[in-house]
Amino acid sequence: MLNKKDEYLKELAKIAQQYPPLSRERQLALTRLVNGIMQYGKLFHPQRSQFSAAIYQEIYEEAHQELLLYICQNINKYDPERGSVMTWVNFLFSRRFFQEAIRKIFYQQRVPQILVTDSYNFVEPESEPDITERLKEYINSDPENLFKRKRMAKCPVVNFQALAQRRISGKTWKKISAEFGVKIPTISIFYYRSIKKFSSQLKEYCMKDVI
Repeated sequence: MLNKKDEYLKELAKIAQQYPPLSRERQLALTRLVNGIMQYGKLFHPQRSQFSAAIYQEIYEEAHQELLLYICQNINKYDPERGSVMTWVNFLFSRRFFQEAIRKIFYQQRVPQILVTDSYNFVEPESEPDITERLKEYINSDPENLFKRKRMAKCPVVNFQALAQRRISGKTWKKISAEFGVKIPTISIFYYRSIKKFSSQLKEYCMKDVI
């Protein structure tokens, strides 16, 4: 049995379906419906553990925006007889829009993301070129000596190339910190700032002939 909020959302959806697209009545009902969905607090939140906080938020916002746009443009596809509005919305969000947002965001961010997480493979279809191998090749060859020259001021033996090689191979910050004798916050901040600095060069090399 549906609760009062579910009944309210269903009624708004049915009202919107009664009027033609672009009509004032339909737009008003859709506005109330979207506001109700956002305020309901039951929108699906996929597991966060495989993403950094920043990437998760970016994926979630992209998916959320596309979902609401879809609802407004395709409200007639909702069947009140098959369940509540939130059941329909969460099915769309989890099975379609969140997955599409992952692909979109990681296609834009893939190279830096490989360097900052240990769980990137779930977004790389087998048919795509091996971006990881390209990245390894570029960092190892360092044709312009950019990565070797980017050294930590407090510990010149530490350079971006050395850290990137270790991170790609799966070494933890604890092990890297012990190897170089530099505290984790210090060495990781240097590393992430370096990724930001070289992001455009990494993407250009690793994504050429792919797009």
